[in-house]
Amino acid sequence: MNVKLDGITLHVGIDEMPPHPRKDCDNLGTLLGWHRHYDFSDKNDYPTSKDFYGSEEAKNIYVCLPVYLLDHSGLYLSVTDFHDEWDSGLLGVIYCTKAQAEKWFGTLPDKQVIKDELRGEIEAYNNYLNGSWYAFRIEGLNGETEDACGGFYQNKDFRELLGDMKEYVEPQYQPLFDKLAAQSEKAAYM
Repeated sequence: MNVKLDGITLHVGIDEMPPHPRKDCDNLGTLLGWHRHYDFSDKNDYPTSKDFYGSEEAKNIYVCLPVYLLDHSGLYLSVTDFHDEWDSGLLGVIYCTKAQAEKWFGTLPDKQVIKDELRGEIEAYNNYLNGSWYAFRIEGLNGETEDACGGFYQNKDFRELLGDMKEYVEPQYQPLFDKLAAQSEKAAYM
């Protein structure tokens, strides 16, 4: 999508080079997976899940969630089963230790808080795999790029995404984001 105001153009679209949520971002959990074609693991020194569950590392797990993979017209991750007997199944786990949780939160929170954080990490990875990261570019009067930034994760509506982007620009460019938000809202009602 794009919008023009006083000769300046704002372009918003899919970020072609978003940050990798497991490699470029901090995470509470450790993701381990076992698949013959894909490697989604943060690190994996265990050839099988049985090897992992028999290890010292597994004895220190405080919270653990299963991770499922659906491989059909794309790759999809979830902490709940896809209930597709042909194209999905258990991939592995995402877990954290007490030490990881205390370091992340500064204290040891309720296990549900940790589960929600781990679930969010898998949702972010799923969205990374499926194009939910956006970027903007502001083009000046002569076609030159005046500002650009990527790595905006859309986990809410488009208007809120534009609001997040707006925080990263100089005040003279902020009306572009307002105009695009109004334009997209108007289009949604048509």
